[in-house]
Amino acid sequence: MYYDQKESGKRIAELRRVKGYTQEELAEQLNIATNSISNIERGVRGISIDLLVELACVFNVSTDYILLGKDLRNDEAKKDLQKAISLMMNLEKKL
Repeated sequence: MYYDQKESGKRIAELRRVKGYTQEELAEQLNIATNSISNIERGVRGISIDLLVELACVFNVSTDYILLGKDLRNDEAKKDLQKAISLMMNLEKKL
């Protein structure tokens, strides 16, 4: 698992489109230049930790999702759920 600036930029662009924002509107909300959003979305420029946190708040996603493409907490919850299902199925077989 590693940070890929281009993939992260693609996720940010997709989140922006889903929210219905233009690059200009997002840039204004974040108080940064429009060309900065463009550069970030194209993977030409990385993001600061401050901007990462702001983006996560604006889009209501985890910083893990923006950086890595997945929410690590959700992955852990899925694993726990799979374990619980497996245990229940084993108990059912014993009945």
